[in-house]
Amino acid sequence: MPKWSLRRRPGRTLGLLLLLVLSFLVLRRYLNPKVGSCDREGALRLNWTSVLPLWLQRQRLGLRTKGPNFMLEDSTFQILGGSIHYFRVPREYWRDRLLKLKACGLNTLTTYVPWNLHEPERGKFDFSGNLDLEAFIWLAAKIGLWVILRPGPYICSEIDLGGLPSWLLQDPDMKLRTTYPGFTKAVDLYFDHLMSRVVPLQYKHGGPIIAVQVENEYGSYNGDHAYMPYIKKALEDRGIIEMLLTSDNKDGLEKGVVDGVLATINLQSQQELVALNSILLSIQGIQPKMVMEYWTGWFDSWGGSHNILDSSEVLQTVSAIIKDGSSINLYMFHGGTNFGFINGAMHFGDYKADVTSYGKLRCYIDRGWRLHCQIHQASRTLWNLLRRPSTSST
Repeated sequence: MPKWSLRRRPGRTLGLLLLLVLSFLVLRRYLNPKVGSCDREGALRLNWTSVLPLWLQRQRLGLRTKGPNFMLEDSTFQILGGSIHYFRVPREYWRDRLLKLKACGLNTLTTYVPWNLHEPERGKFDFSGNLDLEAFIWLAAKIGLWVILRPGPYICSEIDLGGLPSWLLQDPDMKLRTTYPGFTKAVDLYFDHLMSRVVPLQYKHGGPIIAVQVENEYGSYNGDHAYMPYIKKALEDRGIIEMLLTSDNKDGLEKGVVDGVLATINLQSQQELVALNSILLSIQGIQPKMVMEYWTGWFDSWGGSHNILDSSEVLQTVSAIIKDGSSINLYMFHGGTNFGFINGAMHFGDYKADVTSYGKLRCYIDRGWRLHCQIHQASRTLWNLLRRPSTSST
């Protein structure tokens, strides 16, 4: 039997090379699936090493709950968030503000989505320039931040009509934030356009969005018991598959809950922390606790006094929340600027945030240093947990 030789079998050599190239291309496609059509910078999956270790990168279980803990894949995860609204920050400064958020030890960005800016006229949508939500979310991902999206449709956010477009009021019978057909028809059209952009950005599709909020503080309004289930279904019907959350203050918490949606709370003082442990427990049993909005300050109204929150109180409350193992979102981390008189009755939304409206870090001795030492310590503890593969079953 003749001895096989590459020199005497050029046809086989070429075939072998073609097979190797084909195998490489197939393997590459498998390891780097396309993220989605909205990724304008290519189909390569983002590098998440700044958020998760390599052994977790290919898993796609998403954010879940397990007893009192959030779980990201199979590891305990504490959400350390900060709010920055892309529509209140010039696009040229997005990166600067997000880098400062990351540098303070936070791991998650939260942002509202203003319907009135994205659909200023009925049926005319704008997601360009400073309203390019997709670009903002991808930038956060590249910096190493997870994202919790708060799309409303009502967002409050100290913005005119709570972010609802004023043209809704052209209907003399309009009933906002209800299942009134004129309102739901407008919401459905808006969500059709918005969610087509959001869906590919979800964690299970390779994006950074780990959770989506259903409406906003509806427990304080609660005008239609069918409304919140409608909003939940509207999100799910359009492809939202990540964890759903609600957000309410202590007084509205019990009236804002929705079946199958995790309730979170908004507060400012240590006294209100009692609600975090008692009301939440009575509503949904043993579940992860999260302060969706820890108010780092407060807004100012026209003609009113300037609101200032004592830095030592901020430190004590945030420290208590973190030590309790609860997740937290600083509202606001950076208040930004209300352009074009979008603010309505409120003229200043800085919230005494960690980063001023013009981008300067506030240098409080207690708040700016000791507070973020607490956050950085929580981040290091979380990272050590994430580095160890879990041996427990899911």
